[in-house]
Amino acid sequence: MTNTPIVLGGVYWVGDSTLTLPPNTDRDFHPQRPVAVLSGPDTNSDPAWPLVLAAPISSSTSRRTRFCVKLGAGEANMSAKCWVRIPMVQPLLKADLRDMIGTLKGDRLLEVQARLFQYLGMADEEERASTL
Repeated sequence: MTNTPIVLGGVYWVGDSTLTLPPNTDRDFHPQRPVAVLSGPDTNSDPAWPLVLAAPISSSTSRRTRFCVKLGAGEANMSAKCWVRIPMVQPLLKADLRDMIGTLKGDRLLEVQARLFQYLGMADEEERASTL
């Protein structure tokens, strides 16, 4: 587990095998994969709460959807262009988070949150049109 505080928008390494990325039968497993933490400060800082909500990050374009958010090379310290996989958001144990890589900044974090709300059907028509 990471020794740094867990933050909303933080990008951390996790063991790739801890994630579910359906269909798992035809995916390439890596030793580790970055994830973006989407849960808020109250749960992230609560030592009695063992989980965070996170979205996997991938450089593959094969499963990209209209809900995925593109990160440019260097953004959140990613080494190459990649996508935050909103449809693959999932709970992870805080203990599974490894080193913090970087942080989603300002507008990019807002875009990730907006796409999550859209995916869940929680955004109104005007919000959907402005971010897709």
